[in-house]
Amino acid sequence: MSEKLSKIVLIILVIGLGYLFVKGHNDRKEIKDNLGQTICKYTFCKQFPKSTEAYVKYCIDGKLYRNSPGGCPENSKSALNKYYLVDYSTIDPNKIIVDFSKEIKDSILIKELESKLEFKYWLDH
Repeated sequence: MSEKLSKIVLIILVIGLGYLFVKGHNDRKEIKDNLGQTICKYTFCKQFPKSTEAYVKYCIDGKLYRNSPGGCPENSKSALNKYYLVDYSTIDPNKIIVDFSKEIKDSILIKELESKLEFKYWLDH
């Protein structure tokens, strides 16, 4: 009986990993086919025992998004509250890829995003 149970668990695990792989590939393809670009602010790095998760804020068409593009960049403490290029899907702006190697230093773009991230902006709209 335990042999059957272990085989079932193994099959479920393989199917689950396959699904995650295919979903990630499909999300990247959707972003590539329906590419939109903007900047985001790297705001938080959540630590887990064996991994990390980065969180960024960005604004598209007047709507604020806070998502995780994956793991935190190297030297994440020095990268906090800096601005980076984000590629997103124009179909679903929750699907993003952040390039932490491309820091944005254009003060006009940064001020525009900061004004949209302020709480007062969201009260007015």
